[in-house]
Amino acid sequence: MDFKTLYDTDASLSRVPPEAVAAHPRRYSGLTLRALCRQMHDQLRSARLVELLDEAFQQLPEPVFPPQHCYERLVRGGTERIRIADAANRVAASMVTVTPPGIPVLMPGESTGAAEGPLLRYLTALEAFDRRFPGFRSETHGVTIDGESGDYRIECLRRS
Repeated sequence: MDFKTLYDTDASLSRVPPEAVAAHPRRYSGLTLRALCRQMHDQLRSARLVELLDEAFQQLPEPVFPPQHCYERLVRGGTERIRIADAANRVAASMVTVTPPGIPVLMPGESTGAAEGPLLRYLTALEAFDRRFPGFRSETHGVTIDGESGDYRIECLRRS
């Protein structure tokens, strides 16, 4: 109810999540909670994030190697972190789970699929959201975020 009251009164972001404004003053200074919520909502709708997530779960990734093979390569240095933009048709070395919903979208040994496939389009949409709204990033296990560029990176098997 407090959030709704702050939204309805169009409270300044400096009152609501002051740590986000302090950490990213150029992005959030002067913005109100209602304006930020509208921007976030518009971003999620224009990216069709819910539809992309649904597609990613309907078209499951193709298994290429058993998870044990990926783990062996992972502990022996046979993997590399790849930008999502470069991850088409690679084999994941570790699990990728987006919360919510908290269900893995990619398991070790599965193909990332085509660049325009549902999985990479979904992860690219999340990456774009996180870049546009620093401090409000998605909870995405198995993804590291480059501190300078904001690129999502996932662990993939090195190509032999």
